Amino acid sequence: MSFLQVKNIVKSFGKTEVLRGISFEMEAHSRLALIGKSGSGKTTMLRLIAGLEIPNSGSIIINGEVLTSHSNFTKPEKRNMGYVFQNHSLFPHLNVYDNIVFGMEKLTKKERIESAMSYLSMLGLEDKVKSYPHQLSGGEKQRISIIRTLASKPRLLLLDEPFSNLDKNTKERLKVDLKKILDQEKLPTIMITHDADDSFDLADEVILLDQGNIVARGNPEELYKRPINEHSARFFSESYIIEKDETNLSFFNQFEINSNRICISPQSISITNNGTQAKVIGHKFVGNGYMVILDYLGAKLKMFTTEKITSPSVLIGISDIIEL
Repeated sequence: MSFLQVKNIVKSFGKTEVLRGISFEMEAHSRLALIGKSGSGKTTMLRLIAGLEIPNSGSIIINGEVLTSHSNFTKPEKRNMGYVFQNHSLFPHLNVYDNIVFGMEKLTKKERIESAMSYLSMLGLEDKVKSYPHQLSGGEKQRISIIRTLASKPRLLLLDEPFSNLDKNTKERLKVDLKKILDQEKLPTIMITHDADDSFDLADEVILLDQGNIVARGNPEELYKRPINEHSARFFSESYIIEKDETNLSFFNQFEINSNRICISPQSISITNNGTQAKVIGHKFVGNGYMVILDYLGAKLKMFTTEKITSPSVLIGISDIIEL
């Protein structure tokens, strides 16, 4: 039996149907990302799992225990789940230590200290133990919020856009720290995000939502390299969607493509001495390399390369063409 089972969840707010019969399962110790644009239904789904919302129909089951159904509803505080909100939700009048141990009344003072310091030392934050939230950076606040949630020993961790309010450098450091914690704790985790890169870094599996429906599901690498439909191709990949027309007919004929719509990952295109000539029509620096725009037999393509291209044309080869 799967650790988490979500079955045929329907949720409406007034006349607006936000989730339209959503079903998925999750194994124990796995990390799942619910991803999609604003309004896709991902936040509502997370709140339904936490018990903060009640669906119109459907059921949510953990380890065989029915938490939500037409005849049963377990209150949020009885679900033993940890929910980390976007805005940290730290108590401003309590220092870091008191924030972390809040709600640990059943533990002895020694056990509370050992638990708090264990998590703080894991992330190198021991010196912040007496600091107050207003004395912390955004990344430190989010780390403390995650630690406080983990210290309560939940059976499922729910992360609501954990990186949304952070600058790029802080976000990358927090990703490393969060992955370290999750690897050690082996705690089932569901994260929602609108950023594909965040899901690639942390999730074992990704579910893409659009207008209340699941439109793609798989591991991050599969979804990036081989999108199953146009929506997932546009969301996960930086490649263009190429539709057959009179201007690129030579390209479709060259590769004997039957579909009228394709996409090609930038990483599937490479410079090779035995390739076919393509015209360079633009490029931009993307941090760890360059995204080069090419015109190849009338088709507009994107190619990723670690070296800057200065010549007006290059010889390229294509390893994989995905028909949509």
